[in-house]
Amino acid sequence: MNIPRPPEALSAPLRPPIFELKNGGIEGGGGLIETFPLRKGRRWAWLVAALILLAASAGVKIYGITLAYLGWKRYGAAVVGESLFWPLVIAAGLFLSFLIFAGIAYANWVKAILLYQNGFAYKDRRGLHPWRWRDVAALRMAVTRHDVFGINTGATHAYTVENRSGNRLALNDSFSRVEELARAIEEKTFPILLEQASQQYNAGRNLTFGPVMVNQAAIQIGKKSYAWGEVQQVTVQRGYLHIARKEGGLFSGAKTALAGILNLRVLLSIISQVIRVRVE
Repeated sequence: MNIPRPPEALSAPLRPPIFELKNGGIEGGGGLIETFPLRKGRRWAWLVAALILLAASAGVKIYGITLAYLGWKRYGAAVVGESLFWPLVIAAGLFLSFLIFAGIAYANWVKAILLYQNGFAYKDRRGLHPWRWRDVAALRMAVTRHDVFGINTGATHAYTVENRSGNRLALNDSFSRVEELARAIEEKTFPILLEQASQQYNAGRNLTFGPVMVNQAAIQIGKKSYAWGEVQQVTVQRGYLHIARKEGGLFSGAKTALAGILNLRVLLSIISQVIRVRVE
Protein backbone atom coordinates (compact mmCIF):
# COMPACT_ATOMS: atom_id res chain seq x y z
CA MET A 1 0.00 0.00 0.00
CA ASN A 2 1.39 3.36 -1.01
CA ILE A 3 1.45 6.24 1.47
CA PRO A 4 0.16 9.52 -0.01
CA ARG A 5 2.51 12.49 0.14
CA PRO A 6 1.27 15.18 2.56
CA PRO A 7 0.01 18.34 0.87
CA GLU A 8 2.01 20.45 3.32
CA ALA A 9 5.23 18.90 2.07
CA LEU A 10 4.33 19.48 -1.58
CA SER A 11 4.08 23.19 -0.93
CA ALA A 12 7.48 23.34 0.82
CA PRO A 13 10.30 24.79 -1.29
CA LEU A 14 12.74 22.21 -2.64
CA ARG A 15 15.69 24.50 -1.91
CA PRO A 16 14.89 26.56 1.19
CA PRO A 17 16.88 29.71 1.91
CA ILE A 18 20.34 28.91 3.28
CA PHE A 19 21.23 30.38 6.64
CA GLU A 20 24.29 32.61 6.59
CA LEU A 21 25.93 34.31 9.54
CA LYS A 22 26.26 38.01 8.84
CA ASN A 23 26.95 40.96 11.13
CA GLY A 24 26.32 38.86 14.23
CA GLY A 25 22.93 37.65 12.99
CA ILE A 26 21.43 35.20 10.52
CA GLU A 27 20.57 36.00 6.93
CA GLY A 28 18.04 33.77 5.21
CA GLY A 29 16.31 32.76 8.41
CA GLY A 30 13.07 34.38 7.32
CA GLY A 31 12.67 36.52 10.40
CA LEU A 32 12.94 35.81 14.10
CA ILE A 33 9.75 34.36 15.61
CA GLU A 34 10.61 33.63 19.23
CA THR A 35 13.54 33.29 21.63
CA PHE A 36 13.85 30.51 24.22
CA PRO A 37 16.66 31.37 26.66
CA LEU A 38 17.88 29.28 29.55
CA ARG A 39 15.66 29.59 32.59
CA LYS A 40 16.69 32.45 34.86
CA GLY A 41 16.87 30.12 37.82
CA ARG A 42 19.39 27.89 36.01
CA ARG A 43 21.58 30.83 35.04
CA TRP A 44 21.51 32.46 38.49
CA ALA A 45 22.01 29.16 40.32
CA TRP A 46 25.47 28.67 38.81
CA LEU A 47 26.43 32.28 39.55
CA VAL A 48 25.17 32.18 43.14
CA ALA A 49 26.95 28.86 43.71
CA ALA A 50 30.17 30.37 42.31
CA LEU A 51 29.92 33.37 44.64
CA ILE A 52 29.28 31.10 47.64
CA LEU A 53 32.36 29.06 46.77
CA LEU A 54 34.42 32.24 46.40
CA ALA A 55 33.26 33.50 49.79
CA ALA A 56 33.96 30.08 51.36
CA SER A 57 37.44 30.04 49.84
CA ALA A 58 38.19 33.50 51.23
CA GLY A 59 36.74 32.53 54.61
CA VAL A 60 38.85 29.38 54.91
CA LYS A 61 41.95 31.31 53.85
CA ILE A 62 41.31 34.01 56.47
CA TYR A 63 40.69 31.30 59.06
CA GLY A 64 44.02 29.69 58.21
CA ILE A 65 45.89 32.98 58.37
CA THR A 66 44.27 33.78 61.71
CA LEU A 67 45.11 30.32 63.05
CA ALA A 68 48.72 30.69 61.89
CA TYR A 69 49.01 34.14 63.42
CA LEU A 70 47.73 32.93 66.79
CA GLY A 71 50.08 29.96 66.66
CA TRP A 72 53.00 32.22 65.81
CA LYS A 73 52.16 34.51 68.70
CA ARG A 74 52.02 31.57 71.11
CA TYR A 75 54.57 29.04 69.81
CA GLY A 76 56.70 30.94 67.30
CA ALA A 77 57.33 30.66 63.55
CA ALA A 78 57.77 26.87 63.61
CA VAL A 79 54.01 26.22 63.66
CA VAL A 80 53.05 28.68 60.90
CA GLY A 81 53.51 26.28 57.99
CA GLU A 82 51.58 23.48 59.70
CA SER A 83 48.75 25.83 60.63
CA LEU A 84 48.45 27.20 57.09
CA PHE A 85 48.80 23.97 55.08
CA TRP A 86 45.30 22.42 55.24
CA PRO A 87 43.34 25.70 55.25
CA LEU A 88 45.24 26.80 52.14
CA VAL A 89 44.67 23.42 50.44
CA ILE A 90 40.94 23.60 51.18
CA ALA A 91 40.81 27.26 50.11
CA ALA A 92 42.57 26.39 46.84
CA GLY A 93 40.08 23.59 46.17
CA LEU A 94 37.15 25.89 46.84
CA PHE A 95 38.66 28.57 44.60
CA LEU A 96 39.13 26.03 41.79
CA SER A 97 35.47 25.03 42.19
CA PHE A 98 34.57 28.72 42.06
CA LEU A 99 36.41 29.06 38.73
CA ILE A 100 34.59 26.03 37.32
CA PHE A 101 31.14 27.23 38.44
CA ALA A 102 31.87 30.79 37.29
CA GLY A 103 32.93 29.45 33.88
CA ILE A 104 29.69 27.48 33.57
CA ALA A 105 27.67 30.54 34.62
CA TYR A 106 29.51 32.67 32.04
CA ALA A 107 28.95 30.10 29.29
CA ASN A 108 25.27 29.59 30.13
CA TRP A 109 24.33 33.24 30.51
CA VAL A 110 23.73 33.81 26.78
CA LYS A 111 22.57 30.31 25.79
CA ALA A 112 19.26 30.30 23.95
CA ILE A 113 17.35 28.79 21.05
CA LEU A 114 16.22 31.31 18.43
CA LEU A 115 13.23 30.21 16.37
CA TYR A 116 13.07 31.51 12.77
CA GLN A 117 10.62 30.93 9.93
CA ASN A 118 13.10 28.79 7.99
CA GLY A 119 14.81 27.06 10.90
CA PHE A 120 16.26 27.66 14.32
CA ALA A 121 19.64 28.56 15.79
CA TYR A 122 21.45 27.56 18.95
CA LYS A 123 23.18 30.52 20.58
CA ASP A 124 26.20 30.29 22.87
CA ARG A 125 29.37 32.25 23.59
CA ARG A 126 30.84 31.18 20.24
CA GLY A 127 27.92 32.69 18.34
CA LEU A 128 24.91 31.34 16.44
CA HIS A 129 24.70 27.77 15.11
CA PRO A 130 21.88 27.57 12.51
CA TRP A 131 19.75 24.53 11.65
CA ARG A 132 17.47 24.60 8.60
CA TRP A 133 14.22 22.68 8.84
CA ARG A 134 15.27 20.45 5.93
CA ASP A 135 18.54 19.66 7.69
CA VAL A 136 16.71 18.02 10.61
CA ALA A 137 16.83 14.24 10.28
CA ALA A 138 15.31 13.09 13.56
CA LEU A 139 13.48 14.32 16.63
CA ARG A 140 13.31 12.26 19.80
CA MET A 141 10.76 13.37 22.41
CA ALA A 142 10.70 12.02 25.96
CA VAL A 143 8.17 13.42 28.43
CA THR A 144 7.97 11.84 31.89
CA ARG A 145 4.92 12.66 33.99
CA HIS A 146 5.34 12.64 37.75
CA ASP A 147 2.56 11.54 40.08
CA VAL A 148 2.53 11.47 43.87
CA PHE A 149 -0.39 9.52 45.34
CA GLY A 150 -2.23 9.98 42.05
CA ILE A 151 -1.66 13.74 41.95
CA ASN A 152 0.19 15.15 38.96
CA THR A 153 3.26 17.02 40.23
CA GLY A 154 4.70 18.05 36.88
CA ALA A 155 6.76 16.57 34.07
CA THR A 156 10.33 16.23 32.90
CA HIS A 157 11.03 17.04 29.24
CA ALA A 158 13.99 15.77 27.25
CA TYR A 159 14.21 16.27 23.48
CA THR A 160 17.02 15.48 21.05
CA VAL A 161 17.28 17.01 17.59
CA GLU A 162 19.66 15.41 15.08
CA ASN A 163 20.69 16.77 11.69
CA ARG A 164 21.81 14.91 8.58
CA SER A 165 25.47 15.33 9.52
CA GLY A 166 24.89 13.39 12.73
CA ASN A 167 25.14 16.43 15.01
CA ARG A 168 22.80 16.36 18.01
CA LEU A 169 21.29 19.08 20.14
CA ALA A 170 19.75 18.26 23.54
CA LEU A 171 16.82 20.39 24.69
CA ASN A 172 15.48 19.95 28.22
CA ASP A 173 13.88 21.82 31.08
CA SER A 174 16.91 24.07 31.47
CA PHE A 175 15.40 26.07 28.57
CA SER A 176 12.32 28.18 29.20
CA ARG A 177 9.10 26.89 27.59
CA VAL A 178 10.96 23.91 26.15
CA GLU A 179 7.72 22.00 25.48
CA GLU A 180 6.48 24.88 23.30
CA LEU A 181 9.84 24.95 21.51
CA ALA A 182 9.73 21.20 20.82
CA ARG A 183 6.18 21.45 19.45
CA ALA A 184 7.27 24.26 17.12
CA ILE A 185 10.21 22.23 15.82
CA GLU A 186 7.97 19.19 15.33
CA GLU A 187 5.33 21.21 13.47
CA LYS A 188 7.90 22.67 11.08
CA THR A 189 9.79 19.44 10.40
CA PHE A 190 6.87 16.99 10.30
CA PRO A 191 5.70 17.68 6.71
CA ILE A 192 9.27 17.41 5.38
CA LEU A 193 10.09 14.22 7.29
CA LEU A 194 6.74 12.64 6.38
CA GLU A 195 7.27 13.39 2.70
CA GLN A 196 10.71 11.79 2.79
CA ALA A 197 9.45 8.77 4.74
CA SER A 198 6.50 8.31 2.35
CA GLN A 199 8.81 8.30 -0.66
CA GLN A 200 11.05 5.67 0.93
CA TYR A 201 8.08 3.56 2.03
CA ASN A 202 6.50 3.68 -1.42
CA ALA A 203 9.85 2.67 -2.92
CA GLY A 204 9.76 -0.53 -0.83
CA ARG A 205 12.51 0.46 1.60
CA ASN A 206 12.71 -0.22 5.31
CA LEU A 207 12.00 2.78 7.55
CA THR A 208 13.74 2.76 10.92
CA PHE A 209 12.45 4.84 13.83
CA GLY A 210 14.86 3.75 16.54
CA PRO A 211 13.58 0.41 17.91
CA VAL A 212 10.68 0.31 15.40
CA MET A 213 11.02 -0.65 11.75
CA VAL A 214 8.25 -0.62 9.14
CA ASN A 215 7.98 -1.48 5.47
CA GLN A 216 5.19 -2.39 3.08
CA ALA A 217 5.11 -5.96 4.41
CA ALA A 218 5.50 -5.72 8.17
CA ILE A 219 6.15 -3.81 11.36
CA GLN A 220 8.97 -4.79 13.70
CA ILE A 221 9.76 -3.89 17.32
CA GLY A 222 13.17 -5.12 18.37
CA LYS A 223 13.45 -8.69 17.12
CA LYS A 224 9.68 -9.25 16.91
CA SER A 225 8.27 -8.80 13.43
CA TYR A 226 4.58 -8.93 12.42
CA ALA A 227 3.06 -8.92 8.97
CA TRP A 228 0.47 -6.15 8.62
CA GLY A 229 -2.24 -8.79 8.14
CA GLU A 230 -1.46 -10.21 11.60
CA VAL A 231 -1.84 -6.89 13.44
CA GLN A 232 -5.11 -6.06 15.15
CA GLN A 233 -4.17 -2.52 16.13
CA VAL A 234 -1.34 -0.30 17.34
CA THR A 235 -1.87 1.55 20.62
CA VAL A 236 -0.08 4.47 22.25
CA GLN A 237 -0.66 4.17 25.97
CA ARG A 238 1.15 5.40 29.10
CA GLY A 239 4.44 6.13 27.39
CA TYR A 240 4.54 2.94 25.29
CA LEU A 241 3.78 1.86 21.74
CA HIS A 242 1.91 -1.47 21.78
CA ILE A 243 1.29 -3.90 18.92
CA ALA A 244 -1.68 -6.25 19.39
CA ARG A 245 -2.01 -9.33 17.17
CA LYS A 246 -5.36 -10.53 15.91
CA GLU A 247 -5.25 -13.91 17.65
CA GLY A 248 -4.59 -12.23 20.98
CA GLY A 249 -2.81 -13.92 23.86
CA LEU A 250 -0.76 -12.61 26.74
CA PHE A 251 2.59 -12.77 24.91
CA SER A 252 1.35 -12.36 21.37
CA GLY A 253 2.22 -8.67 21.00
CA ALA A 254 5.15 -6.33 21.59
CA LYS A 255 5.78 -2.90 23.03
CA THR A 256 8.51 -0.28 23.24
CA ALA A 257 8.93 3.01 25.11
CA LEU A 258 7.94 6.13 23.19
CA ALA A 259 11.04 7.90 24.53
CA GLY A 260 13.25 5.70 22.35
CA ILE A 261 11.32 6.26 19.10
CA LEU A 262 12.62 8.73 16.52
CA ASN A 263 10.08 10.90 14.70
CA LEU A 264 7.13 9.38 16.55
CA ARG A 265 4.51 11.49 14.77
CA VAL A 266 5.85 10.44 11.36
CA LEU A 267 5.81 6.78 12.40
CA LEU A 268 2.20 6.99 13.61
CA SER A 269 1.17 8.74 10.39
CA ILE A 270 2.70 5.92 8.32
CA ILE A 271 1.13 3.20 10.47
CA SER A 272 -2.31 4.87 10.44
CA GLN A 273 -2.41 4.54 6.65
CA VAL A 274 -2.14 0.76 7.01
CA ILE A 275 -3.70 -0.22 10.34
CA ARG A 276 -5.74 1.33 13.15
CA VAL A 277 -3.82 3.47 15.65
CA ARG A 278 -5.39 4.20 19.03
CA VAL A 279 -3.97 6.92 21.26
CA GLU A 280 -5.02 6.85 24.90
